[in-house]
Amino acid sequence: MMRISIFYVLLSVTVMACDAVEVEQTAAVDQAFINNQGTALQGLNLQGASLAGMTMQGMLVTGATLSGVALNHVRVERGELVAERGSTTVRGTALVGAHVRAQVHDPAQPSRTAVVQYRITAIAPELSGYDPTHTGNTFLYTLEQLVAETGAWQPACSADSDGRRVAIPVAAIWDDRGTRLVSSSLFTFGCTTGVIAKCYRWGYRPWVTGFGDLVEMHWTCTRMARADYCGIGRSHTRDGTQINFWDKLPSPGPIQRHGGLLGLPPLGMGFEAGWNTGGAVCLSRTRWLLNDGLIIAQLCPDRLVSPGLLGQTVCDTLSDVLDLDSDAKLFNEASLLNVIGPGN
Repeated sequence: MMRISIFYVLLSVTVMACDAVEVEQTAAVDQAFINNQGTALQGLNLQGASLAGMTMQGMLVTGATLSGVALNHVRVERGELVAERGSTTVRGTALVGAHVRAQVHDPAQPSRTAVVQYRITAIAPELSGYDPTHTGNTFLYTLEQLVAETGAWQPACSADSDGRRVAIPVAAIWDDRGTRLVSSSLFTFGCTTGVIAKCYRWGYRPWVTGFGDLVEMHWTCTRMARADYCGIGRSHTRDGTQINFWDKLPSPGPIQRHGGLLGLPPLGMGFEAGWNTGGAVCLSRTRWLLNDGLIIAQLCPDRLVSPGLLGQTVCDTLSDVLDLDSDAKLFNEASLLNVIGPGN
């Protein structure tokens, strides 16, 4: 079982994640998200009027350097950034000091783009406590962002619950609608305060085999963590919200178990939804009852009928979800006391 305290921060698409624990262990962990990446790499800390309102598209595989020497064939392998420097392959802590570039754009005008400079100031192996599948390899990258107007460098990620300002590399990107894309020119650095890295740390590492399709599970998790019910990149959660989630991955899974006594929800919680890559398969209720319930009923009426109408809930149990989508493998419960939602 994983119970999480969710922090709702305005961000976008290329640096984010969270904290996880060993399978079947309960923990309270902080999350930060509204869009699909980190806390400070996008939106909030892209300084200057020229970048106001811009969101991250991804880190460019071209233009990277180390000590002034070009890095080629930059890529992500099993949670680790790898590149070629001349005839030498560099990876792990050997990439400390590397400079990389990120591509950002204006979601209202996608053709309006800019490039932002970053540097890697430290690299350390991921803690084993954030590796429920015991597959290792992942590294944590401390990034700094260049503020073009002042020439100063600033942290690219906010501090997570461990006090670290770090990111995890992922070999994919997410667009403004929360859709996962494989790109030959871009990859993601997910800050450990955003949902891409959080879901990764909960065990849904896209490159891991043997548990079923963890690419889709990781993508599904980013929808669930943000309460992106309609699968359009729109979050419907708020600060301090607690959820309990679990999966139905095949043996040796599940990676996250329900953990409730006799399968019952934790005290004060009730079933919320089942999830797939397109958002919620169906809903029993929104994470926050008012405001969002009405919004979701309008945005995707096939998943939740407006409160007060006959048959207002679409699914109340795991079996209800599986009747609609037998491949759904992620489910969650939320507090029954959540009333007035963000109303976004």
